Amino acid sequence: MEEQIKTVPLKPVCLGRFVLEVPTQAVVTYRRANVAGWAIATTVETNEEFEARIRQKEELLASKRNQRDGVSLELAHKVKTDHLIGKIFLYGRTWIGLMRGGKEVMTESVSIDALVRAGGVSYDFTAELREPEEIQRLEKLLQQLQPVHEGEVPTSAGFCFDRGILRDPITINDHEHVSLFWGTLEQPDLAASLSSFAGANAGRTLLQRHASNDILQEYASHFHDLRIGSRVINGLPGEEILQRVDELNGVKLQDFRWESITDEGDVFLPKLTLELTTGFGKPGKPVNSSLSDAEALALWDQISSSLRRRPVR
Repeated sequence: MEEQIKTVPLKPVCLGRFVLEVPTQAVVTYRRANVAGWAIATTVETNEEFEARIRQKEELLASKRNQRDGVSLELAHKVKTDHLIGKIFLYGRTWIGLMRGGKEVMTESVSIDALVRAGGVSYDFTAELREPEEIQRLEKLLQQLQPVHEGEVPTSAGFCFDRGILRDPITINDHEHVSLFWGTLEQPDLAASLSSFAGANAGRTLLQRHASNDILQEYASHFHDLRIGSRVINGLPGEEILQRVDELNGVKLQDFRWESITDEGDVFLPKLTLELTTGFGKPGKPVNSSLSDAEALALWDQISSSLRRRPVR
């Protein structure tokens, strides 16, 4: 089984500035990405469904009132380029009084969303409490949007997320953030994830937190170290902790984690977190890991060793 794991076919998945190889049969899902304060959700739907969602959103916002009982929807701006269609909505203006220099200053904020479609894929950009003029920033982001088809690894420099990429320039101040998860039907007790967060506070490293973990100290006999220490993966400095865990309910599982050593000022050295955990069962029905320690280590080494910066032209 260990040798079979080492030769299992893999497929590339793109996340942020990076590529990871996962088993070909893995089911991959993404959480919403975030760039410059906009949450980005990807939807696979027909043109008709997309157009219906735009109409429904515009009608709903036009029927709502803002904080001062005016019409909530202030702008529904059509987006249309050679590869992109959709609308930008500015709505929900709020007024907040703040004390500055002993005087009350009134500030205004709005929600600025965009529903756009390119290459047969729909993208929703949503953000609240933005300054009205930030609509120009969103317009620029949309110009940088490029669809990415399943199984494709884009060669353009930029930030990659679910079925899309925002081409550079994206700066460290935009705090790009995205996560993905994968598992397999053949081993339903296994779950793995990778996240990337640029500009995040570096904080204490993985090994530093591990050394002061009260639970590990209290239940030391339940944690069996398989490998712990510094590990550089394809030029990415980091630390890893690989353990077998004997749960109090008798279940035995593996819990593997690698974290990068973050540079808060470099989009190419974000806070990267790679995890693989076994022993997941249905609620109330714990299960033992479907992998031996050697098999779990073989899978971990195969997957983690593939993490690398995405090559660009």
